[in-house]
Amino acid sequence: MGLQNWFNRTMMSTWFREISVIDTENLPKDRGAVMVSWHPGGLYDKMLTKGMIPGEQIYFDGIINDDSELDLIATKVANGANVVVFPEGESHESPKPNQIRDCAAKIAFRSAELAGDNKPVIVPIGIHYSRKYYFRERVALTIERPIEITGSIKELSSIISSEISRASHSSENWQDRVLIWKARSIIRAERFRTNPEMKQRVSYGEEVLGARRVRAAWEWFAKENPDSCKLLEERTKEHMSKLESFSLKPRYIDTRPKSVTNKGFMISIWWLLFAWSFMLGFVTISAIIGSLPPLLVVVAGDKLIGSKLSQSGRGAMKLYISFVAYPVWWAITAWAFTWTLTSDGSPLAKFAEYSVILEFLFAVPSYAVFPLLLWWMPTAGKLQLTLQSKATIAWRRMRLWVMWRNPAFDWDKLCDEQRRLASDLVKIGDNLVLPGDDDWVEPSPGMEDFTSVSQRQ
Repeated sequence: MGLQNWFNRTMMSTWFREISVIDTENLPKDRGAVMVSWHPGGLYDKMLTKGMIPGEQIYFDGIINDDSELDLIATKVANGANVVVFPEGESHESPKPNQIRDCAAKIAFRSAELAGDNKPVIVPIGIHYSRKYYFRERVALTIERPIEITGSIKELSSIISSEISRASHSSENWQDRVLIWKARSIIRAERFRTNPEMKQRVSYGEEVLGARRVRAAWEWFAKENPDSCKLLEERTKEHMSKLESFSLKPRYIDTRPKSVTNKGFMISIWWLLFAWSFMLGFVTISAIIGSLPPLLVVVAGDKLIGSKLSQSGRGAMKLYISFVAYPVWWAITAWAFTWTLTSDGSPLAKFAEYSVILEFLFAVPSYAVFPLLLWWMPTAGKLQLTLQSKATIAWRRMRLWVMWRNPAFDWDKLCDEQRRLASDLVKIGDNLVLPGDDDWVEPSPGMEDFTSVSQRQ
């Protein structure tokens, strides 16, 4: 199991550029736990929970075939192990959890019966992707507070369903979910404007916690003052639509320098040229040779088979093909380069006497060159992505400097609109006790966050 966990961690750390695991202290150390989560990402969900959440985990395929299997799993949980259960069964594309099965509740009750006094607990897990199935995106896992195992199987299943909904920031539709994140970005930009000592960019895990606060406040405000909430929603949508029409984000509005000089523009040009000077050389050539053929294999598999699968199945299929195609191709290319640089039968061998570098390479034994090239093939791809990211940021910065210098663009009006909207959003949140505050009290099991939101005295 240790090798499997290492493999999961390695692959997920390669696939995602940022992985945040939040509130690991909520995992019990003195007893077992039945960890429950929604299932939006198919294979990714399983690999992330298996590789990134600490503690001993036992295998569960999601289906309890008979009482003996139930007893086997429950006994291990009763003895202090953890098990991850996706009660929805199938992965899905919905912005909220689907109807759950009672398998998690059955395991929980049976393990509690076998454990004696030190009973296991239910631990809800929230899984939050920035963009599912996109390479080098971000993901956060939130580990919620433990829940005691009480009531009947039906009652506990209802509580589990509600807890999964709360942990996953459930929304009725994707538009509402996106709106919460847009409001969070406006609030964050305003916080930074009024407190410049704050970090302008935070981790994705911190963004998820910020979205939870906005969701709790928004749902509370919609319940207490629906008319004002509707008006605020329309203002937020209108402002964000205007920003998107100019390819802007809220933080770009408030970070506009008071004096727009040529120096910043030249710095952006320098970073762009710096990144491309490396990418147009050996790094890019190696990245193309090492990545393009297996990428074409993945694309071909997706075209031939993926269109017949669900979105989650399609993502899992591409991941499986990548696991096989990339390492095999890296080994082939490393071997080919090794032969080219070390074999007397290589076309380059006849030029060795004219080049000190070639002469040195042909003198190095192949068993020393092959591991180095095998390491270099995937490393070149990662380095290419890093340089491309630097170039993209520099290009975006150059575009911003051009827009900031454009006298026809009414920045003052746009800044004023955002500050008035942000001020109203911040004022609502500052007057409420929200998740993450020192005086926040977690809602009762099975209840949403907004039920615990209260006004400050």
